[in-house]
Amino acid sequence: MRLFKFAVRLVISAGLLIYLLYYVGMQAIVEEFNNILANSGIVYIMYALITYLIAVVIMSIRWQVILHGYGFNTRWGKLFGYYLIGMFFNNFLPSTIGGDVIRVFKVVDDVQNKSSALASVIIERLMGVAATLFLAFISLLILWQEFQNPQLLYVSGCFFLVIVLFFFGLIRNRPFKYLVRIFETIKWFNIGEKFNRVFEAIHFFQKRRRILAYAFIYSIFSQVGIVIMNYALARALKMEISLTYLFLVVMVTFIITILPSINGIGIREFGFISLLSKAGVSNATALSLSFLNLIIPMIISLSGAVLFVLQKHKPNEVTYEDI
Repeated sequence: MRLFKFAVRLVISAGLLIYLLYYVGMQAIVEEFNNILANSGIVYIMYALITYLIAVVIMSIRWQVILHGYGFNTRWGKLFGYYLIGMFFNNFLPSTIGGDVIRVFKVVDDVQNKSSALASVIIERLMGVAATLFLAFISLLILWQEFQNPQLLYVSGCFFLVIVLFFFGLIRNRPFKYLVRIFETIKWFNIGEKFNRVFEAIHFFQKRRRILAYAFIYSIFSQVGIVIMNYALARALKMEISLTYLFLVVMVTFIITILPSINGIGIREFGFISLLSKAGVSNATALSLSFLNLIIPMIISLSGAVLFVLQKHKPNEVTYEDI
């Protein structure tokens, strides 16, 4: 079944990508990238790299805030390194889950608590999703006159509400106890017990809700950083588009990448072309911007590969600050 699901995602991603490349034309994409070099767009590419790196720093601080809530004083430099390693696995493995699993294994060595380590990554991931959905909802409201799409507005609003209710339920005693009793009945491979450990780790923040609020605020800042990165990339491509509209494009595109695909490839490109065409951006430029959204994180994550190799030889001594 797992192989079948992977095959379906691969077919969707490859099929969409091949179709879009054929529809837009590979020569047009090459010309867009040549124009970046010819028109000093490389300066904006450097801005984009720096901005994305800052966004990753903010994400690692968000993770640190959550771990501090559990009483673990893990240095952000270490978490930054773990984040880069996770990014490397996300970008070079056919699943975004792989990087999160690696991050859990890495931080377990520091905190010596599997449930808290797993819960910290889950909370951190959900906060990032919640911030994206929130910004997508706000962007759709602001640009309602230009981009009337009630379906996307409802989807982003509903998903955001589901995440809020999930956290609200787990930090309240009665819903938490009810949920624990339900999962206690699941004995198969101790799945119920494992889920309950994570639920308990999240319920731990019942009297520390401020920690969750801080994590959400950091998530907002990190997502803003990613949008600013896209603005720099748009300038490199000589794209005339407002920062406000880019908020909509980046956030809404993230929402549609929940559809079956390999790391959002194909789906993301389709989203960029569909949304940016409404702002008068050519298909070739939109597709080039989408490709740059894939290339920039891959370049940054290569340092994660170096860290991973170094830490295999010195498991608990090497951090990003050491290279």
